[in-house]
Amino acid sequence: MLKDLCANVVSRLSLRPTTVEAALLVTLHHFSGESRNPAVAHIGLTPDQYVLRSLSTPRFEATLASAALNAEGREADARLNWEAFVQREQEAARLAHETIANTALLADIDAIYRIGRQLGLCDECTDQVVSGVVLTLALGYPYRLADQQHLSLTDLLAQVTTEGLTELLRHAAHSATGRTEEAAATLRRMPRAAR
Repeated sequence: MLKDLCANVVSRLSLRPTTVEAALLVTLHHFSGESRNPAVAHIGLTPDQYVLRSLSTPRFEATLASAALNAEGREADARLNWEAFVQREQEAARLAHETIANTALLADIDAIYRIGRQLGLCDECTDQVVSGVVLTLALGYPYRLADQQHLSLTDLLAQVTTEGLTELLRHAAHSATGRTEEAAATLRRMPRAAR
């Protein structure tokens, strides 16, 4: 699997195999570091399971490609590669968000605005934060709980509860304003269903 992934990155980006192999070690180290985050244990994954699941995600490939491009001194290409990945993920999240049932909380803009106002956010700020929340949930989709493996991203977005959305908005608002300690505390309090 990793051999094929590296060969694909070499071919697609015209990189030297040794550069991609070195970037693979850096990328594995990065994801190994992420695997020790308490949120990983909270969703029931061991660090090894997290890394194993990560290997097949678009984020892993994008991280590998960007690391390899940076190692070759192609910083602009690395940045463009990463930006293209983020745009693809944003578009996939937006499409999943648009297709959820009208009865779902994330489809009820008035309810979302009410929650945002309770947290002191203006409606425009809430719009921006909600798109970030949806993207965050989409990026976490490959790591969903075992009992949620059969669900699509749209299904998961439709299951977000009022309590879960409140905590996600609170976390995003704290993060956006640089209040990292409050953001971390909010993350620790989040119910499993919100993650």
